[in-house]
Amino acid sequence: METPLGVKQAVITIWSTLAISVLLALYQTLIGNASNGELVFSLVIYSLLCILPYKINNKSNPARYIYLIITILTITFMFAAIDYEKYKLEYIVSFILIPAEIFIIYRLFQKEASSWFRS
Repeated sequence: METPLGVKQAVITIWSTLAISVLLALYQTLIGNASNGELVFSLVIYSLLCILPYKINNKSNPARYIYLIITILTITFMFAAIDYEKYKLEYIVSFILIPAEIFIIYRLFQKEASSWFRS
């Protein structure tokens, strides 16, 4: 069975959000809001997160649930953990990416996608 269009769209969107996050981390370092160590830590985390779209694209049902959990935790802690004054751009970008994350979850858990992951 071929990968459903919704899963393909979700995977592309995940890659896009990861790319935006990496660019934001680089920007924060360049303007002095983050140290080089924080940049390296962020890049390691984003590198590990790159496993998820790869696994999702290869029909890993646990990967889509892990992505769901990470998304829920990230959105939940985003509002509590960000220093709004220091990381205004990061907050704005994170807030703008919430609809993209909702779209990803919606596409990964549609009936067609769920059937594909189970087969």
